[in-house]
Amino acid sequence: MMAMFKSLRKFRWVAPPSSFEEKIHTLQRVWFLRGFLWVQVFVAVLYFLLPQSIYDPTIHLLALGVYLSMLVALRQRVPTDLITHVVLLVTLGYIAWVAAQTGGINAVVMIWMTVVILPATLLLERSGAIFWTLVAVLFNLAFMGLTNAGWMGSQVSMAPELAAWTWSHKVLVVGMAMVVVWVAERMHSHQVEQLDQSNLALEKTAQALRQAQAHKDEFIASVGHELRTPMNAILGLNGLLKSALSNRPEDVEIVGHIRTSTEQLLGLVNDILDFSQLQAGHLSVRDDRFDLCETVRSVVHTFEAQASMKGLSLSLACHQVQGEWVRGDRQRLQQVLKNLLDNAFKFTHEGQVQVRIQRQVLGYRFEVEDTGIGIAQERQQQVFNRFEHADAQTNREYGGAGLGLSICERLVSLQGGHIGVSSLLGQGTLFWFDLPLGSTEPDLAPRAQPTLSGWRILLVDDNAVNLMVARMMLLKLLPQVQITEAVSGTMALQCLRDQRFDLVLMDMVMPEMDGLAVTHTLRTTFAAPVCHVPVLGLTASTHPEDRDRCLAAGMNDVLNKPLDEAQFMAQIAQLSQQVHAHADGDTR
Repeated sequence: MMAMFKSLRKFRWVAPPSSFEEKIHTLQRVWFLRGFLWVQVFVAVLYFLLPQSIYDPTIHLLALGVYLSMLVALRQRVPTDLITHVVLLVTLGYIAWVAAQTGGINAVVMIWMTVVILPATLLLERSGAIFWTLVAVLFNLAFMGLTNAGWMGSQVSMAPELAAWTWSHKVLVVGMAMVVVWVAERMHSHQVEQLDQSNLALEKTAQALRQAQAHKDEFIASVGHELRTPMNAILGLNGLLKSALSNRPEDVEIVGHIRTSTEQLLGLVNDILDFSQLQAGHLSVRDDRFDLCETVRSVVHTFEAQASMKGLSLSLACHQVQGEWVRGDRQRLQQVLKNLLDNAFKFTHEGQVQVRIQRQVLGYRFEVEDTGIGIAQERQQQVFNRFEHADAQTNREYGGAGLGLSICERLVSLQGGHIGVSSLLGQGTLFWFDLPLGSTEPDLAPRAQPTLSGWRILLVDDNAVNLMVARMMLLKLLPQVQITEAVSGTMALQCLRDQRFDLVLMDMVMPEMDGLAVTHTLRTTFAAPVCHVPVLGLTASTHPEDRDRCLAAGMNDVLNKPLDEAQFMAQIAQLSQQVHAHADGDTR
């Protein structure tokens, strides 16, 4: 019998799958099945006692024994599905035997065929209920065929002593149908209540998770700011110290090691911040216009010193796209290339590292190939998983958090591209990624760089070390400028009232009055031309929302700490044109 019921699972295609069984609490199903069995016990006893002379009433005692044994099995925690199948099989056979003795298709007991299958809809999954419904229909068709063929009698006895027997069948069937409908309605109501409670619990859980995510983002942003702020000071002072010790090679080497270690720590912090923002879906793609080859060349240029120190050949092949301008996220493209180049130099001890750009039908392909240790074939697709390394030995020897390639994969996907790897163990690795960058017209040739002599720059930062680093960097890069310092937002506003400046370098996070409030006040309450002075925001936060807040407050652009000298000078040059444009307008 069990084999037969198991074979039914092969025919679940008859009806779509249902989770009805999962929705009914086990205790409800047990109580309903127990109630159904007691009703059958009552019916078997009743018809054994009712007087009739048509068939042998012993059949009722046999059915009674089966029902009582099923009650015992239910108490012994036999699966309810198995008990239900056995009870339905016995009950349908029981009805068929009595019907065959009392008129075949015309027998009064045939009315039970339409009622006894109702519990199947409440106790079994959909496929089980459909199966037993088909069995009942087949029983009726079989009785009809046997009767029409003359192999089964169809005469119903009308003897007066059978009146009670006939009447009881009709009353019990109607009563049982009403009970089943009532139980079904109660079970449905209970399911709806449970579903409402589950939805409420899920909503509370989702709200708690959103709140936890917000707290996590706030915590990571705060920690990132607190870590990047002193790193800005370390790297800034390191650069100044390296210049001062240029004639002392041993000291320069020590300073170089300090910078390398700090940059590695900064890279780890950036990876953690980027990965957290990617996980939370906070990173968005910018639409920049840039020279593709020059953008990639600027990234490659930052690795030239490292290549020279390791004795590696570093080359860039971008002749196919020379002079082409594209639209896309310049910063994220550079970040992916930097991570891949970091990876290449980390695992390459001799030979070369090559960067190539190729034009494709839809976008461009970027390749970073090295002659390093390579990656085993079975591990190549796993390297893009977070916290994954090529193998345990590589992790112990080279270290790393295992986030760089995962971040690359997500950044490329965020821009609508694809990334992959091809490698031979011991021979080298080729990482490639495709980006659907759209072509655009190049910028017009820039006009002559305006002189910066006599520039008046207001430097605003509440951190004394960062203030000193920024001042010394400015004096190193722009020795002809005049610098005024402010250690608070209130002091910055007072300086803007008392003096005229060509540029403001504004820290975003300050106590009492932050850089956002100072910039907003400058734009909304000061008169021209002071309200038009360019403001360059400085922040240790990498969160896109913080950048948007800075721009919304009126800042012209934002630079992340630690400050990069090349990027810093590029922004200064760009903003200087705005200064002279406003100056020309005021003159006219």
